[in-house]
Amino acid sequence: MSKKLFRYIGFEDFINLTINNKDRFVRPSSWDDKYEGYLFSHMETPEDVRQIVSEMYYNLCPRNYYAIPDNYFRMWHSKWFTYAQCWSKHPETDAMWRCYSYGNRAIRIRTKDDKLLSHTKKVFPEEEQFSVYLEKVNYDLNKKSILEQQISQMKDSLLAHETYFHKRPAFRHEGEYRLLIADNSLYSAEGLSSFGVKFKIEEQIKGKTDEEIIDYLTEKICAQRADWDRIGDNHIRIEDAGDISEFLEGVMVHPVAPKWYVDIIEDICQSKKIKFDGQSEIYKLK
Repeated sequence: MSKKLFRYIGFEDFINLTINNKDRFVRPSSWDDKYEGYLFSHMETPEDVRQIVSEMYYNLCPRNYYAIPDNYFRMWHSKWFTYAQCWSKHPETDAMWRCYSYGNRAIRIRTKDDKLLSHTKKVFPEEEQFSVYLEKVNYDLNKKSILEQQISQMKDSLLAHETYFHKRPAFRHEGEYRLLIADNSLYSAEGLSSFGVKFKIEEQIKGKTDEEIIDYLTEKICAQRADWDRIGDNHIRIEDAGDISEFLEGVMVHPVAPKWYVDIIEDICQSKKIKFDGQSEIYKLK
């Protein structure tokens, strides 16, 4: 049975979607909450890499020095080539209107999960090497052991992107469903990087202790990984939105937005034949 989903966006994103027919996706590792996707924010320095390698070596894939570079480079690719949108199961709450206020100009768009997933897969076709996921977010992150926890979650699901579907309990009020896009077009480069680490590895680690093997893997991973372009706004991906009527079912305006602003949004909806759900009455005495 399909579920209703809701997303709170600003005026610029609304115009981009309805007038320019463009949709915006953001790399999760660039978001404000650094505990979210914590693993992907802590995999660049040699110290970070060693901690991840050590956790893999002893827990994720014990002493499997062939699997460790494969797993690391899957995560490295996910860090740079994964983009997302946040949706909510809640029709509206005070917390959501306040968190995503956009200066009291927020706009809530609504859809159903099956429509959203089907439409997004048309925009990002799997035959062109994209992977699309729409998953419920779990609010189960524990700050005391977050890196170990996220590696364990990845092990359980066998999905490099798994950590993007977990947040701290402080955000439970969002009731979030996350739409995730993975661009796999350059994924082969990670295979070459991993091969570079594993090349003649048995000869290199012969006679080494566990800690020395971890040091070797750490050094080789740092030397072999691709330094993807990080300049400018590459954490944002703007894509042609296709036929937005396939998923966009209605539009609602912030409860305390001025009337002139509400009228503008209504006019746009009418011109684009989008159902206008009116202005939120969450604060109105009935």
